[in-house]
Amino acid sequence: MKSKLIYILFIICISGCKKATTKNDTELAQETQNNPVEVSMDTNAANFLKDSSVTALSIGIYKDDKTYIKHYGEIDRSKGNPPNDKTLFEIASITKTLTGTLAAQAVLDGKLNLDDDIRKYLDGDYKNLEYEGQPILIKHILTHTASLPSNNKGINELSRKNEDSLSFKFAEVEGKYSKDLYFNYLKEITLDTVPGTRYRYSNLGANLMGHILETTYEKSFSTLLDEFVFKKAGMTNTKMNLNEEEHSRLANGYDHKGNLMPHFPMPIKLWGAAGALKSSMPDLIKYMQFQLDNSNAVVQESHKKIYQEDDDEWVGYFWRVDENKEGAFYHHHGGMFGANTYFYVYPEYKMGIAVTTNVGGGRAASVLGEVADGLLDDLKPFGEKSISRAISNVCFEDVDKGIQYYHQLKKENLNGYNFSNENELNVLGYRLLRKGKIKAAIKVFTLLVAEFPEASNPYDSLGEGYFEDKNYELSLLNYKKSLVLNPENDNAKMMIERINNISRK
Repeated sequence: MKSKLIYILFIICISGCKKATTKNDTELAQETQNNPVEVSMDTNAANFLKDSSVTALSIGIYKDDKTYIKHYGEIDRSKGNPPNDKTLFEIASITKTLTGTLAAQAVLDGKLNLDDDIRKYLDGDYKNLEYEGQPILIKHILTHTASLPSNNKGINELSRKNEDSLSFKFAEVEGKYSKDLYFNYLKEITLDTVPGTRYRYSNLGANLMGHILETTYEKSFSTLLDEFVFKKAGMTNTKMNLNEEEHSRLANGYDHKGNLMPHFPMPIKLWGAAGALKSSMPDLIKYMQFQLDNSNAVVQESHKKIYQEDDDEWVGYFWRVDENKEGAFYHHHGGMFGANTYFYVYPEYKMGIAVTTNVGGGRAASVLGEVADGLLDDLKPFGEKSISRAISNVCFEDVDKGIQYYHQLKKENLNGYNFSNENELNVLGYRLLRKGKIKAAIKVFTLLVAEFPEASNPYDSLGEGYFEDKNYELSLLNYKKSLVLNPENDNAKMMIERINNISRK
């Protein structure tokens, strides 16, 4: 329906224009409108830009040996300056996948072993980097299971304050950081669990991998990126530090309120292995092609599943790896205070998707994630379609009818839609919640709990729905249930404490 509408609007526009187009222009426009990839890009971009918090979007797709890149909106609100192929975006933690690729290269070169104790590559005594005699190994760093802190000293403390000026204070702390401070902090750390047993995302650990790679090759991290990734992939527009001309092409970043955000501190004083790269969409496409080359031994190694989170989710060399009956795919999200990027490679579909915006924060990340999901749902050549997208429009008009439609599709076309992934209904519930449709969101989250009664996250989401509805009794009940099912759910712990504090007032 949406694709047809775009085509009709295009025809109206053409017929109403006074200036005649040439035959070639008309044929080109017709070809664009009939191309399913282009239609999907335009349709999903239009939905993205309906959200008032975002103004710019760039999409890159590699499919059937063809490259598609389109840019939408404007980088700076009301400035009329759309992103383009030369625009540089902060890709943040997408950087980690390149760090993982270098680590895979080092393993194949015999420079590293996944079971190496990381202290083999550190100068000095780090007796603290073990728990009950179990040391941190290389594979624990790569899979975020090393039990290391999330960030450099001082960053987590800032995050807990949740102040409006957080981003600038973060930039100030990072800008003053040095390698000496980094290693001093590494000696202060006390592990609280056996390495390799618990996933805990760590930028500090990713930077440590940068140091380890420099030590093994006796080359700078930037040199290794250039030698083993950039030159082989043909990436000429991906940089750690920028010169004056390159900096002029770096997109300004904003929060969801439209406030200008700081860029990641430059020059990079540590290794930048956790998230300091900036890249253009054409370069991200080249990286996509590089990662889709299954004949490349380094790519194969970097995609190996090392740590299993649950039945169909793994972690590889910093890659998130999801596997279902349609095959495995590899992805990562990168977010800074003024940037969000999703990057996916689907070897089974011989396709890659990258979407990026210059707005940071969870709200923009959620909307951008919907774009990536929509593109995949439109373009994948086989497999189940998204049940969330199938019922979304109906749910926004009448949630009860939407839920009825869900049950109808499940009864009539069980194998045609993805009913097995709890995230489908979870995403839809949060879309409704974000639009202020709290009662409707609660109904979707209630359906989610009914469909996945043994999973922790559905109860957490329903708890949030009731919290937003100020029904603290039911919110507390669901957060407690979520915590029973997953005792490590820190969000549930925090919300239970918050609700108890409200009740005491």
